[in-house]
Formats: sequence, structure tokens, C-alpha cells
Amino acid sequence: MKRQLALLDHALGALRRRAGRNAAIAIGLAAVVALFGSTSFLAEALRAEYRALADGLPDLTVQRLVAGRPALIAEREAATIEALDLPGVRSVRPRVWGYLFVAPIEGNVVVIGRGAHDDAEIVAGRWPERDDEIVVGSGIARLLGARAGDQIALTASEGATPVVLTISGVLDARTAALGSDLVIATDARARSLLGVPEGMATDLALDLARDEEAAVVTAEIAQAVSGARVIDRQLLERTYELTFDARAGLVGAMLVPALLALLLLAWDRLTGLGEAERREIGVLKATGWSTNDVLTARMWESGLVALVGSVAGVAIGYVHAFWLGAPGIADALFGWSVLHAELALAPAVDLAQVLAIVSAVVVPFVAVSVVPAWRAAMLDPDRLLRGGP
Repeated sequence: MKRQLALLDHALGALRRRAGRNAAIAIGLAAVVALFGSTSFLAEALRAEYRALADGLPDLTVQRLVAGRPALIAEREAATIEALDLPGVRSVRPRVWGYLFVAPIEGNVVVIGRGAHDDAEIVAGRWPERDDEIVVGSGIARLLGARAGDQIALTASEGATPVVLTISGVLDARTAALGSDLVIATDARARSLLGVPEGMATDLALDLARDEEAAVVTAEIAQAVSGARVIDRQLLERTYELTFDARAGLVGAMLVPALLALLLLAWDRLTGLGEAERREIGVLKATGWSTNDVLTARMWESGLVALVGSVAGVAIGYVHAFWLGAPGIADALFGWSVLHAELALAPAVDLAQVLAIVSAVVVPFVAVSVVPAWRAAMLDPDRLLRGGP
């Protein structure tokens, strides 16, 4: 232990003697790690958001396809599914929801009938009790500068007469992705805004007693309901997981050349040991240091530079992802329209994730820095002190 502490003390002294070069390398490492870290943190936060969101989704969603595209489905199909008397199905409920363009925010909002949404909390106001009342998401309230008691006008379609509605409450969703762009109204008002006639629904939501029953129930519904497409929540979760992984991997792959360029630059700078460094190694060898001691001291020196740069990069990546909104990276991972409501992700960072990012930089950097020191340490001390090749 004392030997290692002595080598560490020597490495700290070497860092001070070559402070300018080491600071430049640490800054470069911090920049690369920040980019990788921000991408990784953002992707993991998206996964965490969707996992929390998926808990509130129905186990199965039944849609009707016409010409290969989703269409309205008759509410009587819910009775058809109930008549199958499938033991794994606990409930079947029609849902009315859809998208509506709102000119003041220049974007689409999701209009949902009250019966289709029951897992968000009101932070100000109450649930709509009349057809002229609505509840809006926190993102819409922020963009419009509205709060409970204010009135807004929504237009069902182009050229239609705007409908003045009172905001009875503002949502506080369980996750940032859940309720930012929602407008929750009574079923009757949702139908009028979306143009969904009575007796029709956007889809049917099924709750199952056990997730293992999904495949059997899906097959039975596909036979009983003509033109039905059944969406399994578990399959949807896996699809989104793969989507987030693919997007994060693509962005990460685009950053690999930056890391390789930095390592090549470090190799070029560290391979050409200066005369002072060669003489220093010669003095150490002449005073009894072994080759292993020289390499260990160099590993301490390079490891400290890489560690400082990596830790600083992780901190910068965290700030970039969660405080600054990840400019330049968020659009590539979110995959949403630029008109989408603002999404503030909750941090989801674990130790394994940080260690993986740091190791991906520290290990190769230490490796490329030790090789030139090893080559110099293998030379005769006299040649090193005399400045020979």
C-alpha cells in the first residue's frame, strides 16, 4: 500500500509539472464523455418514462382496420367480445379519443373522453361535470397561460364554429409523457369535437386477469370481430424499448468517430515523449525504479487525467440532458414533431450506467498512454539520460 501511495504521489507531481497538456486532454475527454453521457441518460430517461406510462395502458387494445388504416369501431363489438365469455378478460370498455389541431399553440392535442382516462390527478380544479367543461394537460396550460376557471375556444374542424369551453382543472400526470398535451372532456363533448358518432368508438380497451392470457384472447377476438387488429401491451413495450435502443445506438455510433479521433490525438501526443519526460524516466530507472514501477506511475497519471475528464463529462452530460433539455440530441431520440408539447424528463441514472460510460473512456485512454512509457522504460537508463534514441 505504501508503495502505491508513493507512486500516486509521484503521479500527482507529474500532473502538476505537465498541467497544461493534461488539462487539454481532460477537457477533450470531458467533451466526448458529455456527448455519450447525455445520449445515454436521455435514452434511459425515455425508457423509464415509457415503463411508467405503460403501466396505465390496457392489456389489449382492439382497433378496426379499413384499407389497412385504423377506423372507428362499433361499440356493440364490446358486447361481442363479452359474449365470448373468455375467462381471462376482466373488462371491455369503448374509448373515444383522437387528435385535434389547436391554432393558438400551432400543434395537435389529444382529446379524450372522460371514460377513457382515469389515471391522472388534478392539481388545480376538478374533473369536468358538464359538456362545456374540460381538463387540460400541464403543457397546454403552460403554453396558453391558462389555469382553472379560464375559457378557451376549440374548433372541431376547419370552418366550424368555435366552441367555448371552461377549464375545470389542470392535470398533473404521473410522468412527463402522459398528460402534457391532453384535453379531457365528457364523452359527449369528445364525440362532438372529434366527429365520432353515437354508437362508435375509437377503440376498445381490454383488461386481462393475467398477462399470459393475451395470446389466447387475441386469437379469439381476431376470429369473432371482423377487421379487428389487437395490440398487445407487452409487445408494444418491447417495440418501444427496441425503438429507444436503436435511436440511442444510432446517435452513439455517430459519436464514436469523435472518441476515436481523441484517442488518436492522445496517442500521437503521448507517443512522442519529450526530452524532459525521457530524462525523468532515466533518473527513475537509475535510482532503482523497476519497469513495473514506471508503468504503474504512468497508469496512475493517465488514469487520474481520464477519471477527472470522465467525471466532469458525466456531470456536463447530466446538465445537458436534464437541465438544458439536450439541445441537438433530444430531437433525434424523441422522434416527435417540432410542434409537440414540451417534455421535461425525470432523471433515471444508475451507477452501472455511469461506470459503463466512464470505463469506455478511461480504459482505452490509459492503454494508449502506457505504451510509450513502456517503450521508454525498456531502454538503458544511460541512453535516456544522455538523450539517445
